[in-house]
Amino acid sequence: MMKRILWTLLTIGTLSLSAQAQNIWIEQGDAGDLPETAQSTGSFNPLDQIRGTLDTNDVDMYAIYISDPATFSASTVGGATWDTQLFLFDADGKGVVAEDDTGGSQSTINNARGCIPRPGLYYLAITRYNKDPLGCDGGGIWSSNDNNCPNGTESTSRVSSWTTSSSAAGSYTIFLTGARSATAGDPADCPPSLPTSFTLIDGDAQFRATGIRGQRTTFAGGIGDYKSLGTGSDHLYQNWWWFRTDTDTREYALSNLTAFNQPQPKQVSLTYLEGALTFEITYELTDAGDNQAVVVVGITVTNGHSYPVTINLFNYSDFDIDGSAVGDNAELVRPGYIRAWETNTAHIFTSETPFAWQIGAFSGVRDLLTDSDTDDLNNSGSPFGPGDFTGAFQWQFSLNDGESKTILLALTINVEPPSCQPHNGDVTGEGCVDDADLLQVLFAFGQTGENLGRVDVNCDHVVDDADLLQVLFNFGSGC
Repeated sequence: MMKRILWTLLTIGTLSLSAQAQNIWIEQGDAGDLPETAQSTGSFNPLDQIRGTLDTNDVDMYAIYISDPATFSASTVGGATWDTQLFLFDADGKGVVAEDDTGGSQSTINNARGCIPRPGLYYLAITRYNKDPLGCDGGGIWSSNDNNCPNGTESTSRVSSWTTSSSAAGSYTIFLTGARSATAGDPADCPPSLPTSFTLIDGDAQFRATGIRGQRTTFAGGIGDYKSLGTGSDHLYQNWWWFRTDTDTREYALSNLTAFNQPQPKQVSLTYLEGALTFEITYELTDAGDNQAVVVVGITVTNGHSYPVTINLFNYSDFDIDGSAVGDNAELVRPGYIRAWETNTAHIFTSETPFAWQIGAFSGVRDLLTDSDTDDLNNSGSPFGPGDFTGAFQWQFSLNDGESKTILLALTINVEPPSCQPHNGDVTGEGCVDDADLLQVLFAFGQTGENLGRVDVNCDHVVDDADLLQVLFNFGSGC
């Protein structure tokens, strides 16, 4: 009998020592649901477990220090009897990795997908299925969570709130490896929200664009209106910008809006930071009379890389003249000028001869910009119609580090472009300033008049030294 008692006491003592050897943080009160209210986890090194209770509509978030991303794991397998989700955020509150189910209703996260970049402070959150984190603009940080990096519409945002209500879940244990305790910090708040659309008004004219941010790989950027208020038809379905560099594997829409300024109702300025490229765009609307309007768009591209970059820039237009998507006619009038018409007429023209252009029925041209590979426009489709007109211009240019380039584009309703447009010396409109352009200017040298055509490079009504110098200065451009 005494041996049995001694053996029982010895067993209990061994189990007690084993439990004491575990470094366990037990939730104090209710852990918060955001990094700024997350619960610190004491001073354990390593931190082996976190234990707590999830209440109705609850999220529990804890500060941990990941010592070794390669060996880190957090798991509720064997630690909960309900459907858990685990989410990991970095010190700025931005998503890192998330997991819902690991062969059951419990969750495990680790660095199998390479989502955890380095040792440091992180925030570990536990929720009941299906309560998910949202970014600063209310979009999902993850669209799926299978031990993967963020892949939602706001994958780069810090966590700001959580979705849907949830019932009480009960107690849980999160088992940890490769981590130690940490003190919660206070990451920066969400920045002021930038608009997703703009509207320009001048007199009776209105120009509107939606989806001006967050539409990097979709088709939705720039969907809007171009019309006379009150009585006029809406002539525009979409006008937007796409780009690619020489290292990209597809085209991307301008989407990462970083600055917005509308100093007056008729004018707006947008700034986009796409990697190391900055795109600054200004739109200005002018009411030009009864059912007449002009929108002038200026886009300046600046190379922020420390090396030269070749850029392909695209502007895409879908005009539904007179509010109809079936009766449009269109043609390329000259390089850099597309005209589309039914009863009314839309004019699209640019200050610089494009590298390429294309006209086609919806949605073939746009599909070239939104698919998953690289595409150039193919200088085809004119004349067009009747049908659902779409058209695009493509410019191709190289920028050294810190260098900028500006292109002007006009979108007009019932306002024809000037007969002469200043250009870079590409007299023949072939996208290359070369011997053929030089010869054209030399043959016309000394001519004067109002309608000299493209040999009057600077549009001063005389073909002279100034035109010749413009050709020589840009000789070889685009070739």
